[in-house]
Amino acid sequence: YYINEMLKADKNSIFAFAITADDKVVGSIGVFRKDNIHSLTAEIGYYIAEPFWGKGLGTCAIKQTCQYVFSNTDILRIFAEPFSYNIASCRILEKSGFKDEGTLRSNAVKNGQILDMKMYSLLKTDNERT
Repeated sequence: YYINEMLKADKNSIFAFAITADDKVVGSIGVFRKDNIHSLTAEIGYYIAEPFWGKGLGTCAIKQTCQYVFSNTDILRIFAEPFSYNIASCRILEKSGFKDEGTLRSNAVKNGQILDMKMYSLLKTDNERT
């Protein structure tokens, strides 16, 4: 279902890719453009199967995806909102050049638990400097 939805998506608003290792799909990554006054901003999300954690795949995928989006669109800012307890995801973003903008307190409810999230961003101008 997810793959079919991504294939049908607006090519100027959604950028979705498979994350592969040894010619096998082990995850996915997507950048999703916002609208209205936020139309030059997009949110990034990613997933990697647990057996492939800690191998640098996330950092590599994020860097490549952000470079692609910044080079091929007018998007100026890409952001991510990992759960604040997800230290590994926060670290991947930091290694990819994202800046920690702070904590979004009580920003989500998952499995009945109220959770904080972090806000990270990467600007096109940040990406040009690296």
